[in-house]
Amino acid sequence: MNMQFEKPTFDLLRKMGWTEHRAVDPAPFLACLLADGYALFPKVKPFFQRFGGLGGDMPAYRVAGAFDRIDFHPEHAISCTCREQVSAYEARVHQKLVVIGMAYNRHMTLLLSDSGRMYGGYDDFLCLIGNDVHDGISNLFERRRMPEVM
Repeated sequence: MNMQFEKPTFDLLRKMGWTEHRAVDPAPFLACLLADGYALFPKVKPFFQRFGGLGGDMPAYRVAGAFDRIDFHPEHAISCTCREQVSAYEARVHQKLVVIGMAYNRHMTLLLSDSGRMYGGYDDFLCLIGNDVHDGISNLFERRRMPEVM
């Protein structure tokens, strides 16, 4: 999984401790997902090996120059998001989803689909963050528009 990020995204990830060769043990992240009833699929393990446990600042969505918090700690996200809500999101996107973190000061739950797409949810709102992890992280950190999923 080679990821070349644009400089603003790369710099923000580096501040969180990310490197191009980052590889952490995904077992703790996978265990908390399994404990909450999530089915693991092949895209989950590589995601957490590369990004699991990272947290830091990201550009605020609506305020240029301001920052919000983002993290890739599924246990935090699970404590803020009920499994039933994620099941409702799954019905809308017709894919299995796992919780991978939180963005925008814990207002948005970050989700990864079995096809590799990244989604973001807040109550009944659901958006497509990116068609893959690289696209999703870039879109979050570059403040790009993310289309709502009806």
